[in-house]
Amino acid sequence: MMKKLILKLTLLMAVAFAVVSCDKEETIEVDNLPTAANTFLNDHFKEAKILSVTREKEPLSGTEYQVLLNNRIEVKFDKNGNWTEVEALDNTVAIPTSFVLAPIVGYVKENYPKDGINSIDKEKHGFDVELTNALDLEFDATGKFIRIDP
Repeated sequence: MMKKLILKLTLLMAVAFAVVSCDKEETIEVDNLPTAANTFLNDHFKEAKILSVTREKEPLSGTEYQVLLNNRIEVKFDKNGNWTEVEALDNTVAIPTSFVLAPIVGYVKENYPKDGINSIDKEKHGFDVELTNALDLEFDATGKFIRIDP
């Protein structure tokens, strides 16, 4: 009985160590970003200069890329180069919205004309949007407003 318990604990610790050691973050060159990520940056942030690019290998979600721009905007991409999050590091600064679904941009302009979008996250349900006034809004995958996130 005790041997089985020790064996299980040893196995559990080995698996935990393997998972932790797989989490690896490294700085890479811009040329090593997936093509889709480079295209996205050129299309929507061509005025900004790229300060750093990191690639992180997550055990569960796979490879992710994080790009920091000189305008203090951070863009995250999945392994294929599709954006997953765009965030201005200064909470009162609005991000460009040329890549955001039109219904989301329209809703924000109509209901919060003095505020901009500070960050947007792609989620399983749709989009999580934070405004420059710190209000969090949720939208479905088509850009339809769902609710204010408490």
